[in-house]
Amino acid sequence: MFDNLIARAIVPVTIAVTGFVIFVCILLYSFVKSDMTDEALRNLNNCADTVIKSTSYAMMEDDRHSIQNIVTSIGTRSNVELIRIYDQDGKIQFSGQNKAEVKSTTVDSHIAEFLQADHLTKEMGQRDIDHANGNITVSIPIMNEPTCSTAACHFHGENEQVLGFFSMAVSSESLRETLSVLRYRMMVFSVMVLFLTIGGVTALLRMNLFLPILRLTYNAEQAAQGVAESDLPKSDHKLGKLNKDFRLLVKQRDQALEDLKSIKPLDRNVGDGSDES
Repeated sequence: MFDNLIARAIVPVTIAVTGFVIFVCILLYSFVKSDMTDEALRNLNNCADTVIKSTSYAMMEDDRHSIQNIVTSIGTRSNVELIRIYDQDGKIQFSGQNKAEVKSTTVDSHIAEFLQADHLTKEMGQRDIDHANGNITVSIPIMNEPTCSTAACHFHGENEQVLGFFSMAVSSESLRETLSVLRYRMMVFSVMVLFLTIGGVTALLRMNLFLPILRLTYNAEQAAQGVAESDLPKSDHKLGKLNKDFRLLVKQRDQALEDLKSIKPLDRNVGDGSDES
């Protein structure tokens, strides 16, 4: 019976704590993953903006050789999977990985979306993670600026909204590795929290509930065998009113037994007197 009581007390606590820890860890991991992904996209977007600014002067001077050198240099980085500059029609003008792509008639799907838009701003760029290729990509329009429409070597009309498009993709391998390490550490942390919580709850229940119940059970067995209340082991009062009521009942039983013992001799004397008469 007592083992059943322990099981009924520990099992629900174990299930509740396990569910809570798993829920909190999954929720925390999703938040951290979202924050890290957003930060990776922001960093790539800043990098893309830096490249556009770095090539802006060469673009105004129509120095295609310098632009290609910049794009090629960035494309040699180990984590850069793709870097391209498109013209207004979506055709590749510069490529950091494959120069054969230049002048290709194929238009990237992201660039096609830009071409279909009636109005474009720099903030409308595409920023996402390509899960199929495992890359973090950014595609942003190169907006027309006053210095572009007044450049001496070549110019774009003031009414031209977009001069071209810039696309860059970097490998998400480092992000995946970081998230994998984070996931493993959170699993270890969850197991530690689970064992510590269950162990702590079990110790508290044992000290404040199970052992007092065992003492009360032992006292009840002793009282059932006729041990007086004064001879029972002292309680620790952790069961509060339950323990007081039990000892009160035993004390009342002892008092009733004493009263019975004092009444029996009187009954015998009364019986003797009636016989003499």
